[in-house]
Amino acid sequence: MAVKVDNVVVLGAGSAGLLAALTLKLKLPRLQVRVIASSRIGIIGVGEGTVPFVPGFIHGYLGIGEHEFFTKNDPVYKLGVRFTWGPRDYFDYTFSQQQWAWQWQELPRTSGHYADLDHHGIDLAGALMEAGNALPARGPQHPDVPPPGTMAAWHLENHRFVDWLDERCRLAGVEFTDAELQTVEHHDSGAIAALHLTNGERHPADLFIDASGFASELLGKALGEPFTPFHDALFCDRAVVGGWEREAGERILPFTVSDTMECGWSWRIDHPERINRGYVFSSDHLDPAQAEAELCARNPKITKTRLVSFRSGRHQRMWVHNVVAIGNAGGFVEPLEATAIMCLCLQSRWLADGLIDSHGEPPPTMQRLYNRFVGSLWDEIREFLALHYKLNSRLDNPFWRRCREETQLGHSADLIDFYRENGTSGIGKVLVPADSPFGIEGYYAMLVGMRAPTDRPHSPTATEASAWRRRLASFRSVAEKGMPMERVRELLRQAETWPALRQG
Repeated sequence: MAVKVDNVVVLGAGSAGLLAALTLKLKLPRLQVRVIASSRIGIIGVGEGTVPFVPGFIHGYLGIGEHEFFTKNDPVYKLGVRFTWGPRDYFDYTFSQQQWAWQWQELPRTSGHYADLDHHGIDLAGALMEAGNALPARGPQHPDVPPPGTMAAWHLENHRFVDWLDERCRLAGVEFTDAELQTVEHHDSGAIAALHLTNGERHPADLFIDASGFASELLGKALGEPFTPFHDALFCDRAVVGGWEREAGERILPFTVSDTMECGWSWRIDHPERINRGYVFSSDHLDPAQAEAELCARNPKITKTRLVSFRSGRHQRMWVHNVVAIGNAGGFVEPLEATAIMCLCLQSRWLADGLIDSHGEPPPTMQRLYNRFVGSLWDEIREFLALHYKLNSRLDNPFWRRCREETQLGHSADLIDFYRENGTSGIGKVLVPADSPFGIEGYYAMLVGMRAPTDRPHSPTATEASAWRRRLASFRSVAEKGMPMERVRELLRQAETWPALRQG
């Protein structure tokens, strides 16, 4: 029997809890929404990468203005990820839909068939990354800002993002209680009746959002929902995190860097005043002191590090009884494709839409569909990340041999076989889930980038080679006239309204 949801309690005030609370309050203003968290518990302060879905969600679904967000969060535009993986010098994975599965009118095959001619700057975003510029320009005062959810995503400072979410929640009417969870009170049905706090308060609710992070206080501990680990595909379980304050002359990179390391990989995420670096590694193959030494040897400006432990996997269901887990309380994978905030946005949207469509009385079918959606999302991310490890031939050592030999693939195994026989045929998209957050272009970016084997490589004619190089030259011409992030930031912080800026 469906229960009417009028009162929602959110446990946790990190980005997961606050984003869920804000979404529910903005989309269903009648709801009473309360966030419970202790100010004694700090927020994990790391640089966060995102994907274009996130700005689309913030500005489109939630309707929050771009100028406000930019002013409060001071993000850096992210055009894609630069991978030093596989046998190429490096390759770029952008968010464009005109990458390797795309076919230009002047060419008889999809772009992936011409990668060996030149694989750098094959779309505008990639050309901008090559030029070190964040956005194209329509004049010295006018960066060509892309519509939200299209070409670019963001690098965010987590502390700033959480502070802004907190402010936005309070403006929307979300209530806050500063206390820690003491005990959980259950109904006879097994559902949660109320949370008892260390300040003596009791808070009942119709719906509880578990955003308590890795502790998973409600879904994992109180309800005992089983956890499915991803240890058959993702072997890393630790990260050493560090960084340094940006020095004069250090350009702001408008993309994430992902470098192959001895027993994992390292990220670089640029912020206006700081460069954030981290090394994700497997404790089966490396101890923390060795990981720290390797990271600092490659980044001698790092003076202080900290260790983060994690497990990759997900709970079997995210919505059990009257508890919905969002963020790390429900599942986690390493940030190899910056999917964390995207997952928060998708889960928050699906939950809000479910409550709206069920008139605030979500029946069992709505809960089952939500669990199917979210479970499929996490499994899709697992499979996409597994592909990164399975195909990376850059190093030959025990860790990377284990990745190549033992990593288990799901549907992407069929795509690898298809690619081997057909290259970057657009028909391959039927082998990727229809609601994949990566799409066929994301998969082909990794296959082409890491030079996955193909039985029938294409030998372009001289005419084709000339047409391919002209196409890349056209992108390069626009990109080289673009704006670096430093100038984009200066102009956007001055602009009063972004629509006027876009209209030039």
